[in-house]
Amino acid sequence: MKCGDVAHAEALFYSSKEKVLSSYGAMMKGYVDNNLPEKAIDLFNEVENPDEVNINLLFNACAQLKTKEALDLVKKISMQIPKSFYSNPRLLTSLLDALMQCGDVAHAEALFYSSKEKVLPMYGAMMKGINRLNIYDNVELAMSQLFISF
Repeated sequence: MKCGDVAHAEALFYSSKEKVLSSYGAMMKGYVDNNLPEKAIDLFNEVENPDEVNINLLFNACAQLKTKEALDLVKKISMQIPKSFYSNPRLLTSLLDALMQCGDVAHAEALFYSSKEKVLPMYGAMMKGINRLNIYDNVELAMSQLFISF
């Protein structure tokens, strides 16, 4: 996957009789890295008990798609995950990024401001979304508002 040989990686993955979560994660990451988010989402749907890594990769795939269907999936999965997952800054950053990239600014902002422990990548996800969506008349002012809580 890292070298772009998706077909070979898929052949190896699907020939394996016993698949573990990490192999699903490796394939999902490969799909995301090779700009094949739909395949990552399809593979996520095959995972019986996704962990934080698989969910993180799902959010990354949805952020690449930037569609209403991707947003619906992000919302559905984010409501189903254990509350303890929200303490994982990587997962929370990916969730924020997916929400912003799919256009749900209100939900992303509510989640961002309710988070007790903010890490720098969370600010980056919010700023990237604000900049991409160009939803504020004054982007610089909106971004400075994020840093007030920093």
